[in-house]
Amino acid sequence: MRKIFLISLIISLFFLLPSNVRAAKSRPPRGGKAQTQTATRSYSRSRGIKASVRFRPDRLGLLINFSGFDNITSVTYALTYTADSIPQGVRGNITAETAGEQRELLFGTCSGGVCRYHSNITNARLVIDSKLSSGIIIRKPYRIKV
Repeated sequence: MRKIFLISLIISLFFLLPSNVRAAKSRPPRGGKAQTQTATRSYSRSRGIKASVRFRPDRLGLLINFSGFDNITSVTYALTYTADSIPQGVRGNITAETAGEQRELLFGTCSGGVCRYHSNITNARLVIDSKLSSGIIIRKPYRIKV
């Protein structure tokens, strides 16, 4: 009887005494209606380029607007994806002189004014690297759901 009393006392003290356990911050749900795939995503962090990335209206490519070239010497971007099990991609760079131009990155190829778009696109990723005047490179990755 004494052992049972001692065990129940220890268990009750365990639950009554405060502990140093802290809860994690709540996170927004993934893939909910708050995030639509056609919505424009803008990032205005204090470091790196500001980029507004959105789909074309027909969803056959991306439209990217860059701004905020303060203390940035150059920007490099790369869109990579797999189409019909074949790796595909496009690269480019921007300087302060060409910053105002909108970039259009297609999921396909164009030649002689004729475009052929890829199908069965998976694993689409966009990476934007900003090179600061101090030499530091800031990388912003995007996962694209086509």
